[in-house]
Amino acid sequence: MLTSVANAWEVDFSRRQVEFNKVKNEDRLPASVQEDQSVNILSKVFDSVEPTQDIVIMNTEKGFVPAQVRLKKGGNYRIHVVNVNNKEKNVSFVLDAFSEHHNTVFGEQKTFHVTPKTDGIFSYQCPETAVQGKFIIYSDAAAPDRMPASK
Repeated sequence: MLTSVANAWEVDFSRRQVEFNKVKNEDRLPASVQEDQSVNILSKVFDSVEPTQDIVIMNTEKGFVPAQVRLKKGGNYRIHVVNVNNKEKNVSFVLDAFSEHHNTVFGEQKTFHVTPKTDGIFSYQCPETAVQGKFIIYSDAAAPDRMPASK
């Protein structure tokens, strides 16, 4: 007598892609997303250009100074990262949202440019010392004209 062994295949369709014809661009970096803006050429030509602002972030034994940096959406910034930590002389500076990853050696500075495109709060960190800071990106629409505190 012959006995046959049947093996069954089980296929999990719960994770299958439903729409193969539609491609979605899901960027991992929310701060560097380019917004689609319909702007005519004349407004682009006569658009005022803001000067680049310099920002210094120091990595100290007690953490980053400053721990919070407020940046205006669309502004041009030159970031200088300086390691002044006597205990940890060779550490990293990681700003994932803007694809900036730098090795900071004691007493030396690393410089990079940032132009924020999206509002939000984005963290920068040093994995070796477990310290963290924040970039707070704001737009003009979110900040109304300030009124005097008293009359």
